[in-house]
Amino acid sequence: MNTDEPCLDHGGNSNRRRFLAQLGRGVAAGAAGSGTLGQGSGAAADEPVEGRVRHRKLGRTGLSVSEIGFGGHSWSYKRVPDGDEYRRVTIDEAVEIIAAGLDMGVNFFDSCTPELESTIPGEALKRLGRRDEAVICARPSHRMKGVPADKQEVFKWTEDRLRMWQIDCIDLLLLSNEVNVTPQSGYWDMSYSIEALEQLKQQGKIRFTGFGSHFEPKWFFVAFQRFAKHFDCCSMPYNIRHRVAEAVMPAAKQAGLGVITIKPFARGSLLRNRDLDGAEATLPRDMIAFVLENSSVDVCLCGLHTIEQMKMNFSASWTRLTPEDHDRLRQLSMATAVPHGEHAWLEEGWRYV
Repeated sequence: MNTDEPCLDHGGNSNRRRFLAQLGRGVAAGAAGSGTLGQGSGAAADEPVEGRVRHRKLGRTGLSVSEIGFGGHSWSYKRVPDGDEYRRVTIDEAVEIIAAGLDMGVNFFDSCTPELESTIPGEALKRLGRRDEAVICARPSHRMKGVPADKQEVFKWTEDRLRMWQIDCIDLLLLSNEVNVTPQSGYWDMSYSIEALEQLKQQGKIRFTGFGSHFEPKWFFVAFQRFAKHFDCCSMPYNIRHRVAEAVMPAAKQAGLGVITIKPFARGSLLRNRDLDGAEATLPRDMIAFVLENSSVDVCLCGLHTIEQMKMNFSASWTRLTPEDHDRLRQLSMATAVPHGEHAWLEEGWRYV
C-alpha cells in the first residue's frame, strides 16, 4: 500500500494562502472566458419544465439522476416546527414527501452516518413500492484510516446499510472522511477501501463507487491523481459562499468523475435569522438554483423537512436567476456570519478569503 505523504505544501498559513491564490487565479481565468462566475451552459440535456426536476448524467455511471437530491439529513435532524420546539420527520410524513418528490422526477437519495437517514427513506420506499425509481447513495462515513482494517469497516457498513434500506444492492457507495479522522490531516490511503469495494461489486451488493470528504480542496487533487480510475463520482461542498469547488470540479470532470455537491445552505448557516416565511422565502430555492448553474454539477443535495420545503427546494430546477438575484445572493453571502468553530473546515478550506 502507498501511504507516503504527497508532495504538497504543508508549511502553514503562508502555503495555504499561496494555494488558494493559485486556485483563485484559475477560477478567475475561467470566469473571464465564460461570463458570470459559477455559471455554465447547464449539464442537463432536457429543457426545464415547471413541476419537473431535470435529470443529468452522473459521471461514467451512465445513470440519469435528478439534478437535485434528497439529503440524508432531511430525516435525522429535528427541523419540523412543533409548537415552540422542533421534531424529526415522521415515517408517514416521509412517505408523503418522498412520493411527491418521485412524482416530480427526483430520484437521488443520499444517506450518511445517522441510522435514520437510511431506515426512514428505506421504509418509505418499501411502503410506496417504488424502490426501482430510486438511486440510493450510502456513505461509509468517518471510518477509514488508511489501514488494512478499513476493508472490514466497509464490509460491515455495507451490510448494515443494506439491512436498514431493506434492499439487496446499493446504487452508489461513497467513501467519506473528515479532517482529523486520519493521521494525514483528512487524507487517507484509499487502497484498502478500494479492495473492499471491488469485492462488493463482484458480490452484487453495490453498483458504483465514489468518494467525498470534509477536508481541504488540495486533497481532492491528490485523490484524482492516485485513485480516480477506481471511482465513478466524487462529492464536495459548494454554495454561494464556499466556492473553491469551482476550481476543483473541472479536475473531477477531466478525471471522468460525476460531481455531487453538498451544503448548498452551508448547513443552514446561510439561512439563519432570515425571514423564510415572508420576504426571503425563496432564498433556499435561489441558493440551489445558483449551484445548478454550474455545468460541472450533476446532483445538488439539499436537506428538507416538510413538504412545503420540498416544493420550494425542488422548484430551483426550473428557476432562472436574474443579475439582481445574483447580486442579492452575493451580498447575503458576504454579510452572513458563519460560526467558525461549527464550520471550520468549510470556512478555512472552501471559501476565498
